[in-house]
Amino acid sequence: MRNRFLVVVIGLLMLLVGELHFFLKPQPTEQDIQNLSGMFTASKQWQGRYAPEFTLTTTQGEHFTLSDMVGKKVIVLNFFATWCEPCRGEMPEFQRYFEKHRDDPFLLLAIDAQETSDKVTDFFRELKLSFPVGIDDGRVQKMYGVMAYPTTVLIGVDGKVQYYEGGALPNADAAFDLLLRQNLQMSASGKAISIADYLKRVGVAPSSSLSTGVVLDGRAKRLAGRMGCPCGCDLRVASCNCQTATNIKKSLATGNVTNKSDAEIVRALNKKFCVGKEQPHPCQATQKSLQSPNWKLEVRK
Repeated sequence: MRNRFLVVVIGLLMLLVGELHFFLKPQPTEQDIQNLSGMFTASKQWQGRYAPEFTLTTTQGEHFTLSDMVGKKVIVLNFFATWCEPCRGEMPEFQRYFEKHRDDPFLLLAIDAQETSDKVTDFFRELKLSFPVGIDDGRVQKMYGVMAYPTTVLIGVDGKVQYYEGGALPNADAAFDLLLRQNLQMSASGKAISIADYLKRVGVAPSSSLSTGVVLDGRAKRLAGRMGCPCGCDLRVASCNCQTATNIKKSLATGNVTNKSDAEIVRALNKKFCVGKEQPHPCQATQKSLQSPNWKLEVRK
């Protein structure tokens, strides 16, 4: 009888402790629940969609444009933040997979959430990470519908999103190996998408060639991909086909810009091609963005 009484008392105490733990533990907010629901929904919604085009500058000063790599490599984007513990926890697994597939047509790009370059560089140095990382100003995150960190996106050689998951990645082999093999087979059978077809699918005019036959490359292509078009639309100069944007691209392709800074080039283009000096003009915003500390991180809206 006494033993039975003790069992009942212990059971009641355990139940009481459990209830207290439940009420004392911080409960998820409505926003937390919405974010979790959104992550599950996003995973389904993004499957099979063409990946949005964007341009980003890495902390090493290299310029990454998605369309330059689409169809050539399997691309993994990892959206993260240095303050995010799950992000920190999964980074060694990404590094291991990156090193394992260093000789394969595989590209891993980490995209940080609007932090300083020094903080991101220190984070990568501390964890001994060697894959490229760029700092987003918020636009790439918005384009890919990222609601929480970490979020990982895999883009196949067909230009489509084949994997989209929120949360830490426990095993990269399980997540990517099958997709990597399938994409290698697609490439071998000639089913990889061309750059021109990809840009057409995502509604972006190729910035490397003009109707006049003039080719943009190097610094000229980079500037055209970052400058907001002065015609008043929300496109970049590279992807806009208005007469003003076309003239700017022609000027970039033929002008001598060796001894000028990017900001000086933009000021000269504004002076030559922009109108409406009495009222605020989109060109003024373009010039200011190039003078701000984060101008290198602008991407197409």
